[in-house]
Amino acid sequence: MILIMFGAPGVGKGSQATILAQALQIPHISTGDIFRDNIAKGTESGKLAKAYMDKGLLVPDALTIGLIMDRIRNEDCRKGFIVDGFPRTLEQAEYLKKMLNEEKLAIDTVVNITLEEAKIIDRIVGRRICPSCNQVYHELYKRPHTHGLCNTCRTALVQRPDDVEATIVRRLGVYAAQTKSVLSYYRKKCTVVDIVSKDDITETSSQIFKALGLDAAF
Repeated sequence: MILIMFGAPGVGKGSQATILAQALQIPHISTGDIFRDNIAKGTESGKLAKAYMDKGLLVPDALTIGLIMDRIRNEDCRKGFIVDGFPRTLEQAEYLKKMLNEEKLAIDTVVNITLEEAKIIDRIVGRRICPSCNQVYHELYKRPHTHGLCNTCRTALVQRPDDVEATIVRRLGVYAAQTKSVLSYYRKKCTVVDIVSKDDITETSSQIFKALGLDAAF
């Protein structure tokens, strides 16, 4: 199964992709994670991506496509995968379609998650990340057992540089201008299911599993 998780920054598509990937036993491919991994390693691609991300801008297509395609060609993706944060432009969508066609593969479903802009800002500003294991927390909705420390590895949690309100508003503007057209593209090409994000992650997951015809034990 090949799924695209779609939606504005902060709607929870990354968390839902992780849950789905575990249930389906297929890889969760996150552009954000790929970018941050390259940034942490100090690669040239990482340095370029960071310059755009810190300003709340989309990373250019050529750079994004190259990193994502390298990941999708790995052996663990042969049985399917879930893509989170890609494609974000029509050019990326067309390129992904071309690549999948060459491999005799096709997108099964696009999961489009929506949420009001004010709630998106609230979610992102309160988000905290573990820099060691990438676990995601929130100051209101998903607090760690010990304030400021990851439950899993006890590393001090951090706020991403681009998770401040001014940058978030800019990112949402970029999303509206450049990415929503991709959703219209997919509505003409494949199945799209629309999900309204809830504060309760499990409730959102239940909606997605039901829409995909999957059994889930929450």
